[in-house]
Amino acid sequence: MAHLLSNAIRNSIRKRECFFSVSDLNPFVHEWKIKVKILRKFYLYETLELILVDEKGQKIHAVINKEYEDRRTSKIVEGNWISITNFDLVPVTGAFRPVPHRFKIVWNSGTTIKDIRPLCSAEFFSFVAFEDIKSGSLDPTLCVDLIGRVVRVGNGRESGPPASDWNELFLELENEEGERLQCRLPNEYSNAFFNEWRNCLDNIIICVLRFARLEVTRDFWRATTVYTCTRILLNYRCVEVTRMRDVFYDRREADD
Repeated sequence: MAHLLSNAIRNSIRKRECFFSVSDLNPFVHEWKIKVKILRKFYLYETLELILVDEKGQKIHAVINKEYEDRRTSKIVEGNWISITNFDLVPVTGAFRPVPHRFKIVWNSGTTIKDIRPLCSAEFFSFVAFEDIKSGSLDPTLCVDLIGRVVRVGNGRESGPPASDWNELFLELENEEGERLQCRLPNEYSNAFFNEWRNCLDNIIICVLRFARLEVTRDFWRATTVYTCTRILLNYRCVEVTRMRDVFYDRREADD
């Protein structure tokens, strides 16, 4: 009898500690529990939005409506790992799709979160090739990650050198293969980018656009921002940026 009770207790503990992969999530099963890293935290109008990723690299969009914001959600920090239990899942609809997952997490009155230790140190970038963007082969409703060397900053509609009071900026990125891609930064991003770029002392500036949107005009594809979801990083400390900077430094030394 004691042996049976012991097994029952162990099974109960295993059940309570069972966490699932983001790829397994669907609306047809309840009482999901996940461990995820917070890649992005931003507001879409009055709704708090998150982009989450598990240790396998599977990403999902999460929504916290205003009535469920509280002291705990206000302390959510980008880059931290958390566990989430008791949430709803709904199909993704509309034109805004930051990640490919078919469903998104929606907070309810019983949703709980808890800070946990990091499960890994990965940044979970999903960089796409410039060639795939310019060929139009990618789904423009999905956000993408981009990386490239900043080779030009300007605005064809303005005269003179770049200025912080422009309504939008255009920058040109170059990848390791020498391909170039134009990116458009609207007013919400242009001033902050301009100030950081202008004060960057490094001769080689590597730019990362995380969760950028693709747009096309007369068969000309470029990247831009989407709401306040996009994040722009200059000479960010990560493996991919370090490797690209080394490539361009080596080429500069060879040319000299």
